[in-house]
Amino acid sequence: MNEHAYRVVVTREDGAWLADVPELEGTHTYARNIPGLDQAVREAIALTEDLPDGAEATLRLVYEYHTGDKRLDAAAAELRALRDRVRIDEQRVAKQTVELAKEMVSRHSMSVRDAAALIGVKPQRISQVAPRKAMPRASVRKGVRTAGQRSVVTTSTKAEAREAGKRHTA
Repeated sequence: MNEHAYRVVVTREDGAWLADVPELEGTHTYARNIPGLDQAVREAIALTEDLPDGAEATLRLVYEYHTGDKRLDAAAAELRALRDRVRIDEQRVAKQTVELAKEMVSRHSMSVRDAAALIGVKPQRISQVAPRKAMPRASVRKGVRTAGQRSVVTTSTKAEAREAGKRHTA
């Protein structure tokens, strides 16, 4: 990705958005809306800088908007900066969630539900980022009732429990 950031000064005149790239003399363009202006600015910079095809998408642009209302411009700039900080924080939280979930589930043998409760996410998220390895067949508790007796609880493997159930029902 291109590390250089181009400063783009945008003004609103007669229903159109005009853009100027001060560091590239003569590089300016216009569009009817801001999303269209972004694409036009990228193309203008690519032409001026003689960049290869497809380089437009990698350009870093820093927009400075002048709508004619300084209060509005300042408020919009403040919100854009806040959204950038939130996006960065969300990325950091997501990365830390994955790392801790993997550690809890694999190194500490916690259940997906326990890890989710400790981290504060849904169990499905833990299953996505830190799936448990297949566990060996666990023992199960099986109650078997015979005529005139209470339930008898035995511990066995699932296969043994099924076999025991067949013997007692036959």
